[in-house]
Amino acid sequence: MQRSTRTDPRIDIVLVAACVAVSLACLVLPTAMRDSAAAAMRATLVSPLFTLQSRAEVSRHALLSRDAALRLVDSVTVRSQRVSGLEAENERLRLLLGLGAGLRWGFVPAEVLQGRGLGDEFTVTLTAGERDGVEPLSAVVAPEGIVGVVERVDQSVSMAILWPHPDFRVSAMAADESAYGIVSSHAAIGAARYLLEMRSVSLRTPLKAGAVIVSSGLGGVFPRGIPVGTVVSELRSAEGITRSYLLRPMVRLPDVASVIVLRPERARAGTSGVWQLGPAADSSTKRVLAAADSLAKRAVADSIGRRARADSVWRRSIVGDSISRTRPDAGRKP
Repeated sequence: MQRSTRTDPRIDIVLVAACVAVSLACLVLPTAMRDSAAAAMRATLVSPLFTLQSRAEVSRHALLSRDAALRLVDSVTVRSQRVSGLEAENERLRLLLGLGAGLRWGFVPAEVLQGRGLGDEFTVTLTAGERDGVEPLSAVVAPEGIVGVVERVDQSVSMAILWPHPDFRVSAMAADESAYGIVSSHAAIGAARYLLEMRSVSLRTPLKAGAVIVSSGLGGVFPRGIPVGTVVSELRSAEGITRSYLLRPMVRLPDVASVIVLRPERARAGTSGVWQLGPAADSSTKRVLAAADSLAKRAVADSIGRRARADSVWRRSIVGDSISRTRPDAGRKP
């Protein structure tokens, strides 16, 4: 938009001349009259301007204080979120440490990296490979249960598919061994694709909602007794020969950040007693946490012992130096 201009510039000249005339008149006036005129001008013209300036300063200070308060609140919020995230991560690490203590041997811990590409979000990269003892078809587990299976192995990394992947399969059974079937991903759209299906269940053995499903140990990939999911409801089938059930998986995808890969010899030996179900689940969790706390306390005790030994050596060296300085003949032989 074009800025408007005055039509007659002579108005500015008249105003400047008037200001100059008033200034000259004030200079030639006596001191008493000049002071009274200045006081009148301060009361009529300068005072409102001073008030406006004071209010502007107060408003500016209030805005700056508000911005500082908002920055402080944002900083506290970010720090609290980081603290809560660290607490959740520490809890996961404690559970993984306890699971490792329960397994004792035949496993490889690994971190989960991003998938191979867009559209294949259920394939992940693990920071453990062939040189760590990982082989294709090695079971990938977490403290809650089954995560997936290794698909391809390189020297230092490996590719694994998670349980929502279309190629995922595990031979499963009810925790009370009343029913057997095959668990795979649930072919659906939206949030339902993060559920599982248990197919080929006998008609004579219906399962109730909430029943726990574990791996059966058949097939040689997953050992017997690892939790897979819980029954949500029965799926209607057009065949009518077998039953199918919708399962809620034990492992949540947001929790898949660090996992444990079972070596083939550990899978063949079994994992009996590592994952407890039913009324024993709470005691199992307590044992897992107790094992993690015991390992952490042992590490702290070892650190304190090493520090104490280092302090003792340092004190002995200080005492020896002080003796040698006070007795010049301390190091001489008699």
